[in-house]
Amino acid sequence: MKTLQTYTKLLASDKGAVIALGNFDGLHRGHQAVIKRAHSIAKELGAPLGIGLFRPHPYRFFKPDAAPFRLMSPRIRAQVLAELGVEFLYEIPFDDALCDMDDTEFVEQVLYQGLGIRHVIVGEDYGFGKNRCGNVESLTRLCKQRGIGVTAISPVGLHALYGKYGSTEIRKALQDGDVFHAQHMLSRPWRVDGFVQKGQQRGRTINFPTANLEFADLVRPKFGVYVVEVRIDGEENWRPAVANTGNRPTVDGEDARLEVHLLDFDRDLYGQLIDVRFRSFIRAEQKFESFDALRLQIMRDADGARAILGVSK
Repeated sequence: MKTLQTYTKLLASDKGAVIALGNFDGLHRGHQAVIKRAHSIAKELGAPLGIGLFRPHPYRFFKPDAAPFRLMSPRIRAQVLAELGVEFLYEIPFDDALCDMDDTEFVEQVLYQGLGIRHVIVGEDYGFGKNRCGNVESLTRLCKQRGIGVTAISPVGLHALYGKYGSTEIRKALQDGDVFHAQHMLSRPWRVDGFVQKGQQRGRTINFPTANLEFADLVRPKFGVYVVEVRIDGEENWRPAVANTGNRPTVDGEDARLEVHLLDFDRDLYGQLIDVRFRSFIRAEQKFESFDALRLQIMRDADGARAILGVSK
């Protein structure tokens, strides 16, 4: 997959794609339905399949001080998009110039002159342009004038009880600790990735060393202990682990982070890139009266993780 971080002065070989247009944070089942339809149209037209999204996320642009909310890192998103057969990822810069474009200017300058697309697929509730002045109706009209096809996709959902698959719903599930529901909506376990940082190394003092990751702009899941699996960059297998998310009240921590203890593993991971996928919620975060009490609870948590993952000591 080729990633392009501009919509201007593209090579002719980078144009002419069928693109799905949106934010695609999470690449959940709803997003996958849009991309699947785009893939089908691309095949019919003999055109490459592309994704058009905005970077930074428009919400972050308008609210730079908003709480972290992203569901996936750019690295994980690129991996999943490639697995879905996407050939071009157009990361459209969301800046003041783009923000000031109305719907006509956006279609003309970005989609037609810039990306030179043949067809665009969006959700039926898609809004775009300054103050969201554009919608599917105006997009269809403006694109038709320029020979660009438009397809609008209805939201994909579970049933009346749960509603549609959406990034907002997935964030809510994670904030509730419901990683099972989040996994179902995503069609894969929720993942956090990053380079292992050196912490205070207090886990080593109780024989439970941890690999520490920053959440960065990712949504914070419910603070507590989870069964997770870890993949070290360069390896294919996932290793069983238990993770704590939160502020570490027993050691008076303040910054929210992810601390992962790999089961039956004693290698140094400092500076290495790892992926952590969440499998099950064990318990909420709590403060312990002593390190010994904390150590005993972590032993119980580790045994619980082994039981859930089917791993023996």
